[in-house]
Amino acid sequence: MKELAEIAKICVKCNYCSVCPTYRIEGWESVSPRGKLQILLQIADGSFELDMQIVKDIYKCSVCGLCEVVCMVDLPLIDFWEKLRAELVRKGYAPLSVHRKLRDMTYINKNPYGGDQEKRGDWFKLESEETAKTLYFAGCTASFRLQNLAKSTAELLKKLGIEFKYAGKEEVCCGSPFIRTGQLEIAKELFKRNVRTWEKMGVETIVTSCPGCFRTIARDYPKFAEEMGIDFNYEVYHTAQILDKNLDKDFEVKRIRATYHDPCHLGRHMNIYEEPRRVIAKLGIELIEMPRNRELSLCCGAGGGLRSQFKEISFEIGKERIKEAVSTKVEYLITCCPFCEYHLSKSSEKLGNVIKVVDLIELANERLKT
Repeated sequence: MKELAEIAKICVKCNYCSVCPTYRIEGWESVSPRGKLQILLQIADGSFELDMQIVKDIYKCSVCGLCEVVCMVDLPLIDFWEKLRAELVRKGYAPLSVHRKLRDMTYINKNPYGGDQEKRGDWFKLESEETAKTLYFAGCTASFRLQNLAKSTAELLKKLGIEFKYAGKEEVCCGSPFIRTGQLEIAKELFKRNVRTWEKMGVETIVTSCPGCFRTIARDYPKFAEEMGIDFNYEVYHTAQILDKNLDKDFEVKRIRATYHDPCHLGRHMNIYEEPRRVIAKLGIELIEMPRNRELSLCCGAGGGLRSQFKEISFEIGKERIKEAVSTKVEYLITCCPFCEYHLSKSSEKLGNVIKVVDLIELANERLKT
């Protein structure tokens, strides 16, 4: 904890942390990035005791990374919050109840949704190219909650002439929910299982439609591999990148007006902002930007374990984002993340289905001719 406090010492008392999505909902200084850093310093010097209320406030955060973008002293806050949570788990203060339940469920089912792992690949109706060197990693949300997205991705890869294979029931959770909540032990077990599968399949390139999976496999897995002395030489792409490079075939242009939501794991975590926008332009869609876009985009409210443990906060953030999308007076809210699509759709429902939320892959697949 004292090592983390050294970073916290650099924090200056400014007003930029007021952009924090949770702080905007809760209003308490203890949930703001600045407030949490100040509390951590007091704990480190012994003037304050760590208790469960403080732990809960630390977890009232989607690890969206907006605080890192606006930080006046350039603190690496995304990695900081994740390391802090890992330290809380190591010391026995966490995981919180729902995060622990999801971990236990994943040990049994290999996914945090409790889905039947034997049926994980039932959505896949195409022929897997066994000699292909590219793997489509569907991820848990697309496999168990948004299967139309998984189907659309597979169909679109075929239309683009990209040969790929799919692991089916051998694919397990990438571990992202557990890295974000500090539960590294299970995340590393999932990493080892996925890598063993990829080695057997002769995979060289991995494509995923989930930014959480993308960030985990591209950024976290190499760190695990180095720590364990495992070779990790995979090229990793998000489907937005694949579309940006390959969408040059004939497609049906249906003129619609839409706005675009930058997923945190794709944008702030991995710096992918323009690729989806170029694809939107290629599809002939008129893009109307929300006031908060790109690196200043408002989080959907679902990530970092926030939705699972603190649903009310999560949905209040989601509804704020939906209202911002509605203010652009468009027909569609486009995103490139199944978790964002799922949560923002539910948030829209709570406001009376005020806007249609879709994934860019689904729009591209509908319009691309075979």
